[in-house]
This record gives sequence, C-alpha cells and structure tokens, in this order.
Amino acid sequence: MAKCISVAAILAVGLLGGCGSTPVSLYSDNTIKKKDKAYKKGLYEQAFYDLKEPAALGYKSAQYTLAFMFLKGQYLEQSTKLGMGWLGVAKEEGVENWSAQYDAFYSAATTQQKQQIDETVELYITQFGVKAQNMTCRRSTSPRRTFGEVKCSSSHLI
Repeated sequence: MAKCISVAAILAVGLLGGCGSTPVSLYSDNTIKKKDKAYKKGLYEQAFYDLKEPAALGYKSAQYTLAFMFLKGQYLEQSTKLGMGWLGVAKEEGVENWSAQYDAFYSAATTQQKQQIDETVELYITQFGVKAQNMTCRRSTSPRRTFGEVKCSSSHLI
C-alpha cells in the first residue's frame, strides 16, 4: 500500500523556484503527457514525483493532475483546499472544462471553505501562475481534451 504524503510535502514544491541564474530544464508538452501516463495507470506516487516540478514551474497540465491527486487523496493526503488551489491556478488559462470543474466544486463548498480556497488560489497564482513563472501558454482548439489543450513554454531562470 502506498504511503500518504503530507500536505507539507507539496508546500515544499514551492521551494523549487528561487533566485539565481541557472536555466530551468523545461518540459515539452509531450514530456508532460508521458509523465501523466503514471497517473493514468494508477501509479500515483510516481505521478506525484514526475509532475510536482513541472507544476511548480507553471505547466498547466501538471497542475491540473496534481489538483485531482489532492482532491481524491491519491498518494497525497486528501485536501480540498490544496486541490482547489492547484485547479484554480491550472484554470488560469481559461480551459473551459477545467473552469467548469472548478466552478462546480467551488459552488458546493461552504463559506469557510470558499474563503480558504480563495486564499490558496491567490497564493498559488502568485507562486505558480503564468506571470510568476514567466510562462507563455496557448490553448488548442479542442475543448474536450485535457492534455494537449494548453501548451506552455518558459524562459524562467532559477
């Protein structure tokens, strides 16, 4: 049985982005698709370790997958607040089905949960959003696909 990783582990993802002058090893859309295969196969521990860095660097597909790993408690400790934080930053690019999922979950939340979600999304956009990570993302024309919908590139230095 896979062990459950604590909330502190994902917060450590934020330490990946720092100051300095070393170029980031960037991920192509195809690389992130390959990394997502572990998630689709139910290999959640591997998926977390494969996707945490691209998510912290602003790659929307990786953020989207991490969101559901938190929301469902897949390898990670289940957390609506953190899952919605990642989903909120992933939907930053306006992918229709991601926004619809976020809106559905948000509307079901209590007032207190909404306040926590709002604070977390704001923090995550500040840390992992397109502006914070110097990302350039573009959407494909297919609103039904989850991977391949948003292609991102970065000139970010850490």
